[in-house]
Amino acid sequence: MSTVYVNTSFVITNNQTEYDTSQIWVSFSGTFTNTGTDQTIGSKVISDFTAQWRSFNISKLSTEVPTLSYYGGTDQFTFSFNGFSGRVYINYGATPLSGSPDPSSPGASPYIVFEMTVLGETLPAPTPSASNMDLSYVDGVSATAATMIRNAETGAAILATSMNPVISKKGILADVAGLVPSDAQVTVGSELVRVKSSAADPSAYHDWLDLMSTLRTITKDNPLNVCSYTSPATGIPARYALSGALFGYSGAPAISGQAPGFELMQGYDTKATFTDNLNPNDVSVLSSVGITPGTTGVEISGAGTVSGSFTIYITEDNLNAGTGIYGNNPPYVVSYLQASTEIAYLTEGIVNDLGGRIVGDLMAGICFGWSTSATNIVKQANATSMDLYGTTFSATTVGEISTGEFFFLLSLAGAQRMLTKWIGISLDASANHYDEYLYAIAENSDAYGSGFTDRLQGYSNPDTYWYTANPPVIPGGSDNYETVGFVDIVIGSAITAGMDILLTNNTTQPLYLVTSEIVGPTGSTDLVVPYKIPSASTEGGSSTSASCAPYQASWVYSPDAGETLLGFVCDVSGPYGMTIIPLKSGTDADCWEIGESPSLVNGVWVVRFSYWEESDDAFIA
Repeated sequence: MSTVYVNTSFVITNNQTEYDTSQIWVSFSGTFTNTGTDQTIGSKVISDFTAQWRSFNISKLSTEVPTLSYYGGTDQFTFSFNGFSGRVYINYGATPLSGSPDPSSPGASPYIVFEMTVLGETLPAPTPSASNMDLSYVDGVSATAATMIRNAETGAAILATSMNPVISKKGILADVAGLVPSDAQVTVGSELVRVKSSAADPSAYHDWLDLMSTLRTITKDNPLNVCSYTSPATGIPARYALSGALFGYSGAPAISGQAPGFELMQGYDTKATFTDNLNPNDVSVLSSVGITPGTTGVEISGAGTVSGSFTIYITEDNLNAGTGIYGNNPPYVVSYLQASTEIAYLTEGIVNDLGGRIVGDLMAGICFGWSTSATNIVKQANATSMDLYGTTFSATTVGEISTGEFFFLLSLAGAQRMLTKWIGISLDASANHYDEYLYAIAENSDAYGSGFTDRLQGYSNPDTYWYTANPPVIPGGSDNYETVGFVDIVIGSAITAGMDILLTNNTTQPLYLVTSEIVGPTGSTDLVVPYKIPSASTEGGSSTSASCAPYQASWVYSPDAGETLLGFVCDVSGPYGMTIIPLKSGTDADCWEIGESPSLVNGVWVVRFSYWEESDDAFIA
């Protein structure tokens, strides 16, 4: 029986008004696999599988998509793949990009980057065939965009194994420029056309000498904990995909010359100490690989659960170089004992093994603002109304917990749309102690702003994964993921739908409002919901308006003067995207159930939010 391949259809929605179609170009950079099933760009079937670069005016992508009943037979800007790995660039201007631009010298044409791997092979059930895509600002930012996977018939956003949709704010270019050094800006005359990322042009951003000087003092007595971590399973909603997740090393193929066992999946526990002398005892094996007496840098010592003990050395010069903390590719030395003999070797950069993971963890924590943060975790969670789901951390402040715990905390914050409450200036008042560009992107988008964003897991992961066949069951849930209908690539702003709110109290006691608010540009910061929801009643009439950008509506009710808190956080993104997070806490929280039933009616979300006690046998219809 021959292998069956299923295409994923991509539709480009043009919501920007600055450029007409004659000035919009779509370029494909990457490798196509000849699967035997037609793949198309517009109406053109791909027949040349050797080309690595293809550019088209967007008008050439206009054709009917017969598999998408949502569009009713009208032509769309579309392409359809079942075997592709690479990047899709969309640029504005008189001419298309002639090749992948140099991020450090990007030119004057604004461009957007989408990274994708599309796999359409139908595997025997229950094994799914998974594809993924991200909107990437890792190279820099010049335009607003969004991605969303949607149902083929209704157009509604569907549940993905990570964030869906991914949207950037309408004014992302100007907003990011206002948060980073002026040297990072690319202008044509007086017009700002792009902001280069810290990875693309490290010289435009602060160096790390001030931070490393501070860390030499701090870590002398209190080393940084660079350790793997498995998230607690209790209380975390299945939709977050965090229960039991390993924030550690997952294994990779063996590489010649690496330390024994470094290629194997394992946990690790190491401590990082910054010092002005990495080789105080003049150990010759270290001197032979460049770690001479008096070398300043960081020593990371500890063990892997498989590999045993080892030490990693990174010089301050290599950390501070553009390829270091910003570029995530510093050379480093690995030292270990073999038959009581010390062996040391120097890498040319990050190696995809345990050592590379640990080095990357340290630099990721630094870029997010973890390393010198004295922010109290519980106090910050309370101040930002973030649910920690009963997580017990190893210390009270951010800088004292391990990198694995920190990445878990960031993932939990990201899933609740609160990432910027836990990175950058929210953790450390000194801009020299975190990556300003990473923070600026996170303030304005859910997309990748740094290669370190890959430390985010579950529904905080900016990669969106989907299935073309045989979708698996949602972890911890009873439903299956839905197979993708199509991927919507939005250029310009994704107009966000409004929401009509119905509040249903299925109990015999009234509920009273504690707090309510709107965060985001919906025209108001006040969410008007009833002060009281009487027993056995439904209160309606509350609503939010459509917005030019995503927004968050939240509210909390209580049946007992604040002893028990019952709330919802609703993130509305784009015309079809909605994430609803129920929140319960307090004395009798375990005695209550809360839930929601959303439907999209004429472009507006109509959502019934229901409250009932576990002992209730009947519910209001």
